[in-house]
Amino acid sequence: MLRNAFYKMLNLQKGEFVLLLCSFIFMFLIFASYGILRPVRDALGLENGSENLKWLFLATFVTMIVFSLLAMWLSGFVKRKLYIDCIFVFFTLNLLCFYVAMRAISDTSPYFIHLSSVFYVWVSVFSLFIISSAWSLLVDLYSKERSQRLFGIIIAGVSLGGIAGASAVNLLTKFNLQIHNFILISMLLLALALVFKHFIVSATFKLLSKSDDSSNPLGALRERFSKPIGSKNPLAGFSLIIKSPYLMTFMGFILLLTSVSTFLYLEQSRVIEELFPKNMEGYKEMRASIFASIDFIVQSVSFVIQFFLTSRIVKYIGLKWLLSSLGVVIAFGFVWLAFVHSTPFPPAEPYILSIFGMDFTLYLDFLPIAVVMSIRRIGEYALIRPGREMLFVPLDSESKYKVKNFIDTVVYRAGDSLSAQVEGAIAKVSVVGVLFVGAGVSLAWSALGWYLGKRYEKEKR
Repeated sequence: MLRNAFYKMLNLQKGEFVLLLCSFIFMFLIFASYGILRPVRDALGLENGSENLKWLFLATFVTMIVFSLLAMWLSGFVKRKLYIDCIFVFFTLNLLCFYVAMRAISDTSPYFIHLSSVFYVWVSVFSLFIISSAWSLLVDLYSKERSQRLFGIIIAGVSLGGIAGASAVNLLTKFNLQIHNFILISMLLLALALVFKHFIVSATFKLLSKSDDSSNPLGALRERFSKPIGSKNPLAGFSLIIKSPYLMTFMGFILLLTSVSTFLYLEQSRVIEELFPKNMEGYKEMRASIFASIDFIVQSVSFVIQFFLTSRIVKYIGLKWLLSSLGVVIAFGFVWLAFVHSTPFPPAEPYILSIFGMDFTLYLDFLPIAVVMSIRRIGEYALIRPGREMLFVPLDSESKYKVKNFIDTVVYRAGDSLSAQVEGAIAKVSVVGVLFVGAGVSLAWSALGWYLGKRYEKEKR
């Protein structure tokens, strides 16, 4: 009786519990691993100064293109059942190398700056390939009907993994855990995720072996897994985009979104660099801790909004408001930051803030950028990202895949790289000028969001 109630609550069918549990843990471990790496990456990215971050953005874009082409080549001859293993083992061994290198090289050595820069670029590549490979596996193994029932629960594992990773960094820095130890923990989580990947495949095969479906889904899956995935050109969507005014506007929306994000990220990095200079003891860990604190708050609030409010917000305000309102709010945020820069306040002593039973050190000098950055990220995760996915609905299946792949790899990183160069050039003249330009870009982003929302609603009718 209790088991039937549990299955009904989770919308499970007979035999699916093990598959769901393994899938949930698999995604939880991956995002916990990345949740640890992200604040460490952001902290190490400042080793060569915030003014050099724009070059790391450019290096990330170039590296992303190179690795996408290498992955395309690999997928052309490696069997599907081994492809994800190759990706996971490669990045796990990379993490082991970074752990050894960061233990061996002193943080006062000039080589540590180069190592930190490589790590910053590498984590960006890691996030794309590990996360996209994980979702590709689940999409491959789950039927359309099963994915509609269970992916919502698995996405909860994604959010909780990100929360766990960020909170682990924030908590363990209080015990003086050094940067290289976080990399080791992340590596172990990723290696454990690979184990659960095999549990997922095994559970799927076992479930399909008991199926009485006349189409023989088990045989079809075995055959698919014995063949290569096939080449997937990340640039294939470009030709579709330039032929469609709708998709060109969509690409402009994404470029402006990344520009707003980059402007705020670089401003945040400048403030953190000033708060925790390199002559301060434990500065790397303190920087990582404050980045992790923001990640924890963003992931936690986003999870609550996505779980309880996003669908209702879309229903009541419509897509055009969903895509445009955040840009207006962030434009005011940029103006506020410009005012703070123009009228600096004397340094204030930090104090402890308790959220969800966890203690966070709050620096009032950091508060304005922390508030604006958190609103931007929460708004993107909880509102813009679901709205963005809805904009793909009018496209046919093949176009949807090609355009989405191009936007997620090329457009995002190109936008980061280009806007970082523009921001760096303006910042040499005036940081306040950067913030006012950011406000203008944010309003333009809002206007394009409104236009795309209206186009979508027109197509829907």
